[in-house]
Amino acid sequence: MTLSTFDTLLSGCEILTIDSRMTAYESGSIVVDKGVIVFAGPSSEMPEDWEFRERIDLSGRIVMPAFFNRHNHAVMSIFRGLGNDLSLNDWLNNFIWPAESKNINPGTVYLGTMISAMEMIRSGTAIFSDMYFFEEEVARACEEIGMRVILGEGILDFPTPNKSTPYEAMEHIRNLHQQFRDHPSVSISVAAHAPYTCSPEIIAKAAELSSELGITANIHLAETSEEIHTIHTRYGKSPVRYLYDLGFLNRHTVAHHGIYLSEEDIELIFETGTTIATIPNSNMKLGSGVCPVPDLVRKGINVSIGTDGAASNNNQSMLRELQQLARLQKVVHRDPTIISAMEVIRMSTINGAKAYGMDKVTGSIEPGKQADLMVINPDQPHWYPRYNPYSSIAYAMQSSDVESVMIAGDFVMKNREFTTVDETEFLSKIKEFRLVQ
Repeated sequence: MTLSTFDTLLSGCEILTIDSRMTAYESGSIVVDKGVIVFAGPSSEMPEDWEFRERIDLSGRIVMPAFFNRHNHAVMSIFRGLGNDLSLNDWLNNFIWPAESKNINPGTVYLGTMISAMEMIRSGTAIFSDMYFFEEEVARACEEIGMRVILGEGILDFPTPNKSTPYEAMEHIRNLHQQFRDHPSVSISVAAHAPYTCSPEIIAKAAELSSELGITANIHLAETSEEIHTIHTRYGKSPVRYLYDLGFLNRHTVAHHGIYLSEEDIELIFETGTTIATIPNSNMKLGSGVCPVPDLVRKGINVSIGTDGAASNNNQSMLRELQQLARLQKVVHRDPTIISAMEVIRMSTINGAKAYGMDKVTGSIEPGKQADLMVINPDQPHWYPRYNPYSSIAYAMQSSDVESVMIAGDFVMKNREFTTVDETEFLSKIKEFRLVQ
């Protein structure tokens, strides 16, 4: 009789699958082969004749899906701490855009992305959706460290550090799509910056490009009261209605922030199947407002979570983000039951995957899905006493509790050490980095 041999056995761990039933196993095993989960369940149910090339005892550890960071500008780690305590418009116009024009080039994009990628992995993230410039350099950094990424070359009406016109940016997206169309860990999206920076013609063209290539489109939407006023003044409608009328909103669209939404706006978002990515820490720091997450959830809208860039957050921890989301919604609504620990954990994992049509690939621990996992060490004072793992994650866990991260079956961080890149080298480079003023 021929024995079945698989790559890796993770045994003895508590498993939080985050599947549709939120199935959990107190003492289980996960079998991974060629990057894919073959088995996840009680160790007693695993076939006795299976053999493994590597066995890893994870007794006392918790294994759950790695986080899906739904919105980021990863390179902006090089601007971390620049222009603090300002409104979004002041921050963008007087600090960020001038700094970008002088400092953004392929080299800085690569360095800034690598620094953000290390920070994200250290806090349990396996994949992020990016919106920026020179996105091929984002891909290069992610390929080196072993992280999944969705590239979104930014489309704006005015010149960017990479392209002179929005049409050139869209052509670049076509080229990226062709270059990475068969890549196992790099995907492409159409990233229109915002309703106030993209004309009706460009919004419509971006929607057409998304449909033509069969890829997701994403955009900043209803982020500030100033945006609402600007779009009403220009077009006599809300930003949501503006995008809806131009055919931009559909089930392949992800809108970031979604703070200022009327009942009609929420109805249009639901009708089109658009996903909202809420960004609580960036919105709080910039004083922008609070996304009406409970209203969106009650309506049946898919809500996911992102960090935004390190210049406006100023962190890249999805754990911190989901924890702040839970607390923020409770205090704004003065209702501790308004959102649960399980809900915010789903928003940070499987809901993000759904937003990009990747929920058959990642976002939960189920046979047939990619092995994108985090290993948590709960043997810390702040975990005890341990009553409910979901509550502990949502209200007590720290990013440093993430012990290891596996992406597509490979450990990119193991026992808090990176396996693919020299962390010291990149920390040295970012310490030496100086902005051109």
